[in-house]
Amino acid sequence: MSKDAQLETLEALSEAVNYNRWIYRMLEPHLGKRILEIGCGTGNITSSLSSHGKVLGVDTHEGYLAAARKRLKGNPKVSFRKVDLERQLPSLRSFRPDTIVCVNVLEHLSGDQQVLSRCFNLLPPGGRFLVFVPALQALFGSMDVSYGHFRRYSLRQLEQRVKAAGFEVDHCRYLNLLGVFGWWLNGKVLRRKIIPRSQILLYDRIVWLAEKVERFLPKPIGVSLFCVGRKPKP
Repeated sequence: MSKDAQLETLEALSEAVNYNRWIYRMLEPHLGKRILEIGCGTGNITSSLSSHGKVLGVDTHEGYLAAARKRLKGNPKVSFRKVDLERQLPSLRSFRPDTIVCVNVLEHLSGDQQVLSRCFNLLPPGGRFLVFVPALQALFGSMDVSYGHFRRYSLRQLEQRVKAAGFEVDHCRYLNLLGVFGWWLNGKVLRRKIIPRSQILLYDRIVWLAEKVERFLPKPIGVSLFCVGRKPKP
Protein backbone atom coordinates (compact mmCIF):
# COMPACT_ATOMS: atom_id res chain seq x y z
CA MET A 1 0.00 0.00 0.00
CA SER A 2 1.23 3.50 -0.79
CA LYS A 3 2.18 5.77 2.10
CA ASP A 4 -0.31 8.33 0.80
CA ALA A 5 -3.17 5.83 1.12
CA GLN A 6 -2.03 4.86 4.62
CA LEU A 7 -1.85 8.53 5.53
CA GLU A 8 -5.37 8.98 4.16
CA THR A 9 -6.65 6.42 6.64
CA LEU A 10 -4.70 7.96 9.53
CA GLU A 11 -6.12 11.39 8.67
CA ALA A 12 -9.65 9.97 8.62
CA LEU A 13 -8.99 8.35 12.00
CA SER A 14 -7.79 11.68 13.35
CA GLU A 15 -11.35 12.93 12.79
CA ALA A 16 -12.80 9.92 14.61
CA VAL A 17 -12.70 11.62 17.99
CA ASN A 18 -15.05 9.20 19.73
CA TYR A 19 -13.17 6.16 18.44
CA ASN A 20 -9.84 7.53 19.67
CA ARG A 21 -11.37 8.32 23.06
CA TRP A 22 -12.72 4.76 23.24
CA ILE A 23 -9.22 3.36 22.73
CA TYR A 24 -7.81 5.79 25.28
CA ARG A 25 -10.41 4.77 27.89
CA MET A 26 -9.21 1.18 27.56
CA LEU A 27 -5.61 2.22 28.06
CA GLU A 28 -6.17 4.79 30.81
CA PRO A 29 -6.44 2.56 33.90
CA HIS A 30 -3.09 0.93 33.10
CA LEU A 31 -0.98 3.99 32.22
CA GLY A 32 2.03 5.09 34.20
CA LYS A 33 4.00 8.33 34.19
CA ARG A 34 6.55 7.59 31.45
CA ILE A 35 4.85 6.24 28.35
CA LEU A 36 6.57 4.90 25.26
CA GLU A 37 4.14 4.87 22.34
CA ILE A 38 5.39 2.46 19.69
CA GLY A 39 4.04 3.27 16.24
CA CYS A 40 2.54 6.63 17.18
CA GLY A 41 1.60 7.45 13.58
CA THR A 42 0.27 10.99 13.28
CA GLY A 43 -0.44 11.23 17.01
CA ASN A 44 -4.13 10.32 17.18
CA ILE A 45 -3.97 9.25 20.84
CA THR A 46 -0.65 10.82 21.87
CA SER A 47 -2.16 13.97 23.32
CA SER A 48 -4.49 11.97 25.55
CA LEU A 49 -1.59 9.84 26.78
CA SER A 50 0.31 12.98 27.75
CA SER A 51 -2.35 13.82 30.35
CA HIS A 52 -0.76 11.03 32.44
CA GLY A 53 2.86 12.06 32.12
CA LYS A 54 5.79 12.20 29.74
CA VAL A 55 5.34 10.53 26.33
CA LEU A 56 7.90 9.46 23.76
CA GLY A 57 6.23 8.64 20.44
CA VAL A 58 8.25 6.59 17.96
CA ASP A 59 7.56 5.54 14.40
CA THR A 60 9.42 4.39 11.30
CA HIS A 61 7.87 6.95 8.95
CA GLU A 62 9.18 10.51 9.04
CA GLY A 63 6.07 11.86 7.31
CA TYR A 64 3.82 10.61 10.10
CA LEU A 65 6.17 12.01 12.72
CA ALA A 66 6.20 15.40 11.00
CA ALA A 67 2.40 15.48 11.14
CA ALA A 68 2.45 14.43 14.81
CA ARG A 69 5.01 17.10 15.72
CA LYS A 70 2.93 19.77 14.00
CA ARG A 71 -0.23 18.57 15.69
CA LEU A 72 1.28 18.52 19.19
CA LYS A 73 3.60 21.50 18.87
CA GLY A 74 3.88 23.25 22.19
CA ASN A 75 3.05 20.21 24.33
CA PRO A 76 6.08 20.01 26.68
CA LYS A 77 5.25 16.46 27.78
CA VAL A 78 5.58 14.94 24.31
CA SER A 79 8.61 14.18 22.16
CA PHE A 80 9.03 12.11 19.01
CA ARG A 81 11.78 10.01 17.48
CA LYS A 82 12.22 8.06 14.27
CA VAL A 83 13.31 4.47 14.92
CA ASP A 84 13.29 1.12 13.19
CA LEU A 85 10.76 -0.70 15.36
CA GLU A 86 12.25 -4.12 14.70
CA ARG A 87 15.89 -3.17 15.26
CA GLN A 88 16.32 -0.02 17.32
CA LEU A 89 14.01 -0.41 20.33
CA PRO A 90 16.94 -1.10 22.71
CA SER A 91 18.22 2.42 21.93
CA LEU A 92 15.19 3.81 23.80
CA ARG A 93 16.30 2.44 27.17
CA SER A 94 17.43 5.89 28.33
CA PHE A 95 13.81 7.08 28.25
CA ARG A 96 13.07 4.65 31.11
CA PRO A 97 9.42 3.91 30.26
CA ASP A 98 7.10 2.41 32.86
CA THR A 99 4.39 1.80 30.24
CA ILE A 100 4.57 0.78 26.59
CA VAL A 101 1.57 1.39 24.34
CA CYS A 102 1.32 -0.43 21.02
CA VAL A 103 -1.94 0.28 19.14
CA ASN A 104 -2.44 -1.43 15.76
CA VAL A 105 1.30 -1.87 15.17
CA LEU A 106 2.34 -5.41 16.09
CA GLU A 107 0.58 -6.89 13.05
CA HIS A 108 2.87 -4.81 10.77
CA LEU A 109 6.05 -6.36 12.17
CA SER A 110 7.45 -9.59 10.77
CA GLY A 111 9.39 -10.30 13.98
CA ASP A 112 6.60 -9.62 16.43
CA GLN A 113 7.91 -12.04 19.07
CA GLN A 114 11.31 -10.38 19.08
CA VAL A 115 9.70 -6.95 19.42
CA LEU A 116 7.65 -8.18 22.37
CA SER A 117 10.80 -9.46 24.06
CA ARG A 118 12.56 -6.15 23.53
CA CYS A 119 9.61 -4.29 25.01
CA PHE A 120 9.83 -6.57 28.05
CA ASN A 121 13.51 -5.68 28.46
CA LEU A 122 12.77 -1.94 28.30
CA LEU A 123 10.33 -2.02 31.21
CA PRO A 124 11.06 -2.10 34.95
CA PRO A 125 9.46 -4.75 37.18
CA GLY A 126 5.77 -3.92 37.42
CA GLY A 127 5.81 -2.08 34.09
CA ARG A 128 2.86 -2.52 31.75
CA PHE A 129 2.68 -3.43 28.07
CA LEU A 130 -0.64 -2.42 26.47
CA VAL A 131 -1.31 -3.85 23.02
CA PHE A 132 -4.22 -3.46 20.62
CA VAL A 133 -4.23 -5.64 17.47
CA PRO A 134 -6.58 -6.83 14.70
CA ALA A 135 -8.23 -10.16 15.43
CA LEU A 136 -9.37 -13.30 13.58
CA GLN A 137 -7.17 -14.62 10.78
CA ALA A 138 -10.35 -15.70 8.95
CA LEU A 139 -10.99 -12.00 8.27
CA PHE A 140 -7.59 -11.51 6.61
CA GLY A 141 -8.30 -9.95 3.23
CA SER A 142 -7.47 -7.24 0.74
CA MET A 143 -7.34 -4.44 3.32
CA ASP A 144 -4.90 -6.38 5.50
CA VAL A 145 -2.66 -6.89 2.47
CA SER A 146 -2.96 -3.22 1.53
CA TYR A 147 -2.13 -2.01 5.04
CA GLY A 148 0.91 -4.28 5.24
CA HIS A 149 -0.41 -6.69 7.88
CA PHE A 150 1.49 -9.94 8.36
CA ARG A 151 -1.29 -11.49 10.42
CA ARG A 152 -4.42 -11.11 12.50
CA TYR A 153 -4.41 -12.66 15.98
CA SER A 154 -6.56 -15.03 17.97
CA LEU A 155 -6.95 -14.40 21.69
CA ARG A 156 -4.97 -17.54 22.52
CA GLN A 157 -2.18 -16.66 20.09
CA LEU A 158 -1.78 -13.14 21.45
CA GLU A 159 -1.77 -14.35 25.05
CA GLN A 160 0.85 -16.98 24.22
CA ARG A 161 3.16 -14.47 22.55
CA VAL A 162 2.86 -11.91 25.32
CA LYS A 163 3.61 -14.63 27.91
CA ALA A 164 6.50 -15.99 25.84
CA ALA A 165 8.12 -12.54 26.03
CA GLY A 166 8.08 -12.85 29.83
CA PHE A 167 4.94 -10.89 30.74
CA GLU A 168 2.12 -11.97 32.99
CA VAL A 169 -1.22 -11.34 31.29
CA ASP A 170 -3.57 -9.27 33.44
CA HIS A 171 -6.34 -9.60 30.88
CA CYS A 172 -6.91 -10.14 27.18
CA ARG A 173 -10.24 -9.74 25.40
CA TYR A 174 -11.94 -9.35 22.05
CA LEU A 175 -13.41 -5.96 21.14
CA ASN A 176 -15.75 -4.50 18.56
CA LEU A 177 -18.05 -7.37 17.63
CA LEU A 178 -19.95 -4.97 15.35
CA GLY A 179 -16.83 -4.37 13.26
CA VAL A 180 -16.50 -8.04 12.23
CA PHE A 181 -19.17 -7.76 9.55
CA GLY A 182 -17.80 -4.48 8.20
CA TRP A 183 -14.23 -5.78 7.87
CA TRP A 184 -15.45 -9.02 6.25
CA LEU A 185 -17.61 -7.13 3.75
CA ASN A 186 -14.94 -4.59 2.80
CA GLY A 187 -11.92 -6.88 2.79
CA LYS A 188 -13.27 -10.27 1.75
CA VAL A 189 -16.30 -9.49 -0.42
CA LEU A 190 -15.77 -6.02 -1.91
CA ARG A 191 -11.96 -6.40 -1.75
CA ARG A 192 -11.36 -2.76 -0.95
CA LYS A 193 -7.85 -1.48 -0.30
CA ILE A 194 -8.66 0.87 2.58
CA ILE A 195 -11.51 1.51 4.96
CA PRO A 196 -13.76 4.17 3.38
CA ARG A 197 -13.59 7.48 5.26
CA SER A 198 -17.39 7.60 5.34
CA GLN A 199 -17.50 4.30 7.22
CA ILE A 200 -14.87 5.44 9.72
CA LEU A 201 -16.87 8.57 10.51
CA LEU A 202 -20.15 6.66 10.65
CA TYR A 203 -18.72 4.20 13.12
CA ASP A 204 -17.32 7.10 15.12
CA ARG A 205 -20.88 8.31 15.65
CA ILE A 206 -22.07 4.99 17.09
CA VAL A 207 -18.98 3.73 18.89
CA TRP A 208 -20.42 5.00 22.19
CA LEU A 209 -23.38 2.66 21.73
CA ALA A 210 -21.17 -0.29 20.82
CA GLU A 211 -19.06 0.40 23.91
CA LYS A 212 -22.10 0.38 26.19
CA VAL A 213 -23.52 -2.80 24.67
CA GLU A 214 -20.21 -4.64 24.89
CA ARG A 215 -19.97 -3.95 28.60
CA PHE A 216 -22.81 -6.38 29.19
CA LEU A 217 -22.66 -8.85 26.31
CA PRO A 218 -20.16 -11.71 26.09
CA LYS A 219 -17.64 -11.21 23.28
CA PRO A 220 -16.66 -14.60 21.86
CA ILE A 221 -15.11 -12.81 18.88
CA GLY A 222 -14.38 -9.26 17.73
CA VAL A 223 -12.50 -7.42 15.02
CA SER A 224 -9.82 -6.38 17.54
CA LEU A 225 -8.04 -7.64 20.65
CA PHE A 226 -6.79 -5.71 23.68
CA CYS A 227 -4.21 -7.24 26.01
CA VAL A 228 -2.48 -5.99 29.15
CA GLY A 229 0.87 -7.55 30.00
CA ARG A 230 2.74 -6.87 33.23
CA LYS A 231 6.43 -7.46 33.90
CA PRO A 232 6.66 -9.55 37.08
CA LYS A 233 8.30 -8.10 40.16
CA PRO A 234 11.19 -10.12 41.64
